[in-house]
Amino acid sequence: MQIFLLFVTVILSIILYRMLSSQRTTYPFVRTTRVDRTEDDAEYLTTEAEQGLITIDQDVVIVEGQEYSLKAKNQENAEAYLNIDNGKLISIGIRLKVGEKIYFIDPEHSLFANYQRSMTDTHTHQLFSI
Repeated sequence: MQIFLLFVTVILSIILYRMLSSQRTTYPFVRTTRVDRTEDDAEYLTTEAEQGLITIDQDVVIVEGQEYSLKAKNQENAEAYLNIDNGKLISIGIRLKVGEKIYFIDPEHSLFANYQRSMTDTHTHQLFSI
């Protein structure tokens, strides 16, 4: 019985260490804006007061159970981008097939110190972990 308890303690210690050493960070969002684009390049904005959590881990953003990559693949734009201003995470944008959805972070929880930003073009912020 003591060997079993020792084994369980070691396994739980390893799991706890991996959880605490992760760079995963969770932010609450307080509102969303959906940008829909038509074939003639017209944009329609819809803003809603939604609440939820967004998790950022390395180069992945997890929103409502869906994972989106922060890195571009095969000459395409990244699925997600972060808008950071003076070390504060302002919003997270998710590119959709006909537009994008922007999640605005709660200003009280927006300190974003674990990452370094790099501008790859003038329209979006791309992020790479330190």
